Amino acid sequence: MVTIKDVAEQAGVSIATVSCALSGKKNVSHQARVRIMEAIETLNYVPNESARKLRMHRSRDIGVLLTSIDDTYHSEIFKGITSVIQGNNFSVNIGFSNNQPKVEIETLNDFVSRNFAGIILISCMSNDTRYFEKLLSHRIPVVFIERRPLNPDINFVGITNKKTMTYLTEQLYAQGYRDISLYCGSPGMSSESDCVEAFREFCRKRNVRAADHLNYTNMSKEDAFRVALAQLYDNPKPEAIIATSGNIAQGILESVKVLGLSLEGTVVLAFAEETWMDTQYRSVVGTSRPAFKLGSAGASLLLRHINEALPPESFLLDDNCIKTGLAIPLRLHREQPREEPEEEKQVLTLLMLDSPFTQALKILSRKFRNDYGIALHIETETQNKLPERILEDALLKEPRFDVYMFDIPWLNFLVQNNVLEDLTDFITEDRNFFNSILRENLDNTLYQKKYYSVPFIGGAQILFYRNDLFLDPLIGKDFYTLHGYKLQPPRTWTEFNTVAAFFTREYNPASPVEYGSSCPGIMAEEICPEIYNRIWGFNGTMFSNKTLPHFNTDNNRMAFKNFLELEHYTSRPILKTSINDTLEDFSTGKTAMLVTYTSFASQLMNAINQQIYGKLGFTFVPHRTPISVGWNLGLNLFSKKKDIALQFFKWLYRKDLNYYLTILDGQSTSVYPYENNELLKLYPWMQITLDNFKYVHRRVAGSKKNFLTIPWNKIEDIIYFNTKRMFAGIPVEQGLADIDYSLTQLMTVYGHFRKSS
Repeated sequence: MVTIKDVAEQAGVSIATVSCALSGKKNVSHQARVRIMEAIETLNYVPNESARKLRMHRSRDIGVLLTSIDDTYHSEIFKGITSVIQGNNFSVNIGFSNNQPKVEIETLNDFVSRNFAGIILISCMSNDTRYFEKLLSHRIPVVFIERRPLNPDINFVGITNKKTMTYLTEQLYAQGYRDISLYCGSPGMSSESDCVEAFREFCRKRNVRAADHLNYTNMSKEDAFRVALAQLYDNPKPEAIIATSGNIAQGILESVKVLGLSLEGTVVLAFAEETWMDTQYRSVVGTSRPAFKLGSAGASLLLRHINEALPPESFLLDDNCIKTGLAIPLRLHREQPREEPEEEKQVLTLLMLDSPFTQALKILSRKFRNDYGIALHIETETQNKLPERILEDALLKEPRFDVYMFDIPWLNFLVQNNVLEDLTDFITEDRNFFNSILRENLDNTLYQKKYYSVPFIGGAQILFYRNDLFLDPLIGKDFYTLHGYKLQPPRTWTEFNTVAAFFTREYNPASPVEYGSSCPGIMAEEICPEIYNRIWGFNGTMFSNKTLPHFNTDNNRMAFKNFLELEHYTSRPILKTSINDTLEDFSTGKTAMLVTYTSFASQLMNAINQQIYGKLGFTFVPHRTPISVGWNLGLNLFSKKKDIALQFFKWLYRKDLNYYLTILDGQSTSVYPYENNELLKLYPWMQITLDNFKYVHRRVAGSKKNFLTIPWNKIEDIIYFNTKRMFAGIPVEQGLADIDYSLTQLMTVYGHFRKSS
């Protein structure tokens, strides 16, 4: 076991200095403290607050670490653990990781530091061999339950999940089911990989493409709801569904309800716990895992290893359904009834951005139709073409669209051109409705103290990073050796480039990833926000007193040089990279960091969690200079369906709808999801979203009161054009001077300045 003496030798200080640094009783110099903390991380030293007790008597405490308090399977396992532990005069201390490796590591380190007699855990990072080797080096007996680490020399108790999956698929096939889908957790966990392996083998034998029937979740009911909603929207009548947990089954059933589907003719099988009830969930056939027995077996195994030195042992228990069977109904091949033509319903037409958020609304539109008898006809357009489509439609004698989705910088221009209806009375007359919208998002709908739209997407940029890389002590040691300070998520844009260079293999052959970051720049709308937050980070400005172009300054020159330097550390040339490219590169492990919007957090986490929980970390962007992002829904001033459009806006801010929207795309402009503990636990970056509102900057054009608003895309086109020239090699000073000149000319055309004689 690593001792305080080892830490002192590694840091080059005395034992007393290490003790003072840890206790805080005496001041220790900054340099010494940095070396001590670096040594602690490198050696994985855990301060043992029970060392004196250890010399006198043995601890009678057992640490139990589970992933979630909401998982009924784990709850039954815990009951089995306590029945054995407490019956042998030990105390149980329970912790929950909430599927976050950082929390798991901190809790396990706490168990070790308190000299617990043994540890039982269901890990959320079961393939992190390096950490578990360090845990086992403390010589405290450890038993893993259900999820087996890659390290073979461990004590493990689990269920024969592969055997259960083989049984279920074969029984379904024998009963006539052919279209069988599997909803499971990350294949990075042994319990889930066993299920996936058996399912793939079944598909191979039946000449079925497994990938078309595999659906990965993070095993929460919310994420299962999200995944099932999209799948059942496209295939509303599957023959059979297998869920590897009760939570997943619950999420699937909720999606069925929201879509207004019937499960008649569909069988849903779920890995469930042994119970005296016939079934835990309505419409679900459950297996009978011996969860209580699994927990008691794990506890008994731990006690044996506490009492005597034994080699590692493993035990696997069968699901009881293997012995007793399951009552799976025979699939009846009935002739499908002829569908009667639906009655003509009212239709509301929307022109929206082609985006995941719009797709989420399309899926939920079925619920709107079921609830109110109103169909939503949604057409989409790309970001760069959407403003033009809106203006073209608004100028028609009879516009096609009742509702427009637009970027917040377009608000002033659309109001000035009589495109949008004034919604002030509608928004303010119902205080409950008014208070259901986040105030920071509602402010983005204001023009001259009147509301002209409702928020649909709202948030700000945050910094995502590979948590596993930043927490790795060996990687941290290499960074400290190279730069003299601790590796951490960068707090400045200069530091961002330093860290990005460190994680770029061309500049650091030992980097575990190919590139430090990626950056979108394929169009003006994507590259300009990346420029703005660097300008603000270097205390620069774009417009002097919001009236005169003011790009060519010392601070802005530093910002642009920092931005141009970033290209050396990105996975693709910035000017050829889209936002989707950056998301793909980060989620597939090509890059270590990514600055993007909170609205993409759910997409990133779901992609990463297919490999292993906990790789995604998130924090404020450097300098805390995020750009405010938002898309609003405005009512066409000349729409003939204003009443049902307003009904649609009210529906959008129902509590249940905002829960669904948050689960589908990871964010909301309503207050409700931010007040829900389940969603905050599932999507912890939502708290960053709220805090970000304290620091956000808005895209503000140079303008004067009572003058025409300049279309924001014209301003960004000028910035983009000259940024491309700087990437091509013209001096930064010249590029910024040309931006100032072109913007001045543009503002003159719009009447902001008199033409010089």
